Amino acid sequence: MENVAASSVTEQKASKAATILSLLSSIVINAALPIVIYWALKTYAGSSDFVALVASGVPSLIDSIVGVIRRKRIDLLAGIVLFGIITSLVTMALGGSPKVYLIRESFFTAVFGLAYLVSLFFPRPLAFYFARHFATGNNPENIRWFDSLWQYQQFRHTMRVVTVVWGIGFLFEAALRTYLVIILSIEQFLIISPFVLYGIIGALVIWMFLYSRQGRKRGEELRQRMQAEQRQEM
Repeated sequence: MENVAASSVTEQKASKAATILSLLSSIVINAALPIVIYWALKTYAGSSDFVALVASGVPSLIDSIVGVIRRKRIDLLAGIVLFGIITSLVTMALGGSPKVYLIRESFFTAVFGLAYLVSLFFPRPLAFYFARHFATGNNPENIRWFDSLWQYQQFRHTMRVVTVVWGIGFLFEAALRTYLVIILSIEQFLIISPFVLYGIIGALVIWMFLYSRQGRKRGEELRQRMQAEQRQEM
């Protein structure tokens, strides 16, 4: 038993370390590198704003392709990034200006927020699938366990509330970044934008963690109360 417990603790620590490492890698690839590439091309190569912006998206594209190759399938997050890049390429083909190119990210986020809210009318909301992706590590056994939680009313309620909050959060992020594109220079926006994106997502993740923990606490209290009532009936 002690070995099992120790193994479980070790796995939890490894999972947390992997999550932190993944987040840091994402910040470097999707926030730091784009700023460096844009600045270098503008300062030393004399590239136009549009060319520099397109080049700044290359690290994210490469990271997405590597993720697809390594997992032998389209990963959820890689698919999102690839969709955003495809949207960017369409914008470029239509001759969009640098400002339009920047706004395209907010457009994508707005569509994502609307998708969250629309999914409330389906059997399982979008937050359920994202939560399953992060909670199970795409392990088949863990996926089956997570799917089984849907039978509990409290779990279903939690997933729907999370879906509403994330949907509204994404719409707010899209509106805020669109406003920043309009009032800031491209250089200023590239510096501030990652803080807006990761700040809002970070706030949503923290809220979801606290809300889910409270939901688990209420569920445990309900379970104990039902067990006490059953013992009284016996």
